[in-house]
Amino acid sequence: MSRTSPEETAAIQREQIAAYERRGPFWGRLTQLGVAVACAVAIVVSWLVFNTMTGFYSGTGMVKSTPAERPAQATVGECRRVGPVSGDGFGYWWQCAVTVRTGDGREVRIVTRNSAVTPADRGGPVDFREACFGKGNTDCRYGRPVSRVWALAVTILGMVRVALTIMLILGVWYSLLRSVLGVPRYYARLNRREARRNRVVPLPVILTKRPDPYPGPTSPCLRITFTCPDGPFAELYRSTGPRLLLAGVEVPVPGWGSHEFAVPAGPSSVRVVVPFGGTDDFAVAEHEVTVGVGETVELEYVAPTVLGLSGRIRVTGHTG
Repeated sequence: MSRTSPEETAAIQREQIAAYERRGPFWGRLTQLGVAVACAVAIVVSWLVFNTMTGFYSGTGMVKSTPAERPAQATVGECRRVGPVSGDGFGYWWQCAVTVRTGDGREVRIVTRNSAVTPADRGGPVDFREACFGKGNTDCRYGRPVSRVWALAVTILGMVRVALTIMLILGVWYSLLRSVLGVPRYYARLNRREARRNRVVPLPVILTKRPDPYPGPTSPCLRITFTCPDGPFAELYRSTGPRLLLAGVEVPVPGWGSHEFAVPAGPSSVRVVVPFGGTDDFAVAEHEVTVGVGETVELEYVAPTVLGLSGRIRVTGHTG
């Protein structure tokens, strides 16, 4: 199974955020709540369906040949009918009180479900099986004589039921969280956590004595264009602004757009972040650039389209 690329993940998030914004906060959250309710209903329905399917198996449930099933005789007592919807699944089923007489003379009283026996079985002994395991063989199961192949099928069906239930429970949690937070804030939180997990390692800053910047028109400088994408988060980006660190030292940035910054000739490390949610490690982008004497290097910083992803810096030109 191929993993989704970051670009595909970002595209999916953009589509879902756009759909949420089209509906508006109220209907967007209500839609997510509806998905959570649908998943919860699916859990109940799936269990009823699985109980209905497994109800046609009336054996002891033992798959392996050990412990061995031993013959027994059962006498059917009072029965009651349940349905059309019950713990036994969909449809009408018989639950009967049964007295099982084992081969060693014991009498065990149990209640059978899913019409393992019915009122029609009264009046005579019914062929049963006993399978005991555990310490001292005290944990015993009783049922009709049925092939172990069907027991294996029921076991596999039970594993499928557990896996499906886990998936649906996760779906309920996922949808409820998106309903409470809203889809944009949910993805911002998710991507911010992912960004912390895959934190960009800062470029090492080598402190060396550098000459002062050249005065006049021959001074080396960086011309950086800071851009943020259009979309659901455009206003959020515009409400804040980029932070710039040159060689580990913060330099004031007037805001989004193109700005020039004087730097010493030689290599310079450029780091840009966008403050958001009280953190300074958001939309991080770093680049190492070398500026010659009297040269202007043009850079472009592009903020991520989806909150929580990394930004991007590229060199767009040289002059001088």
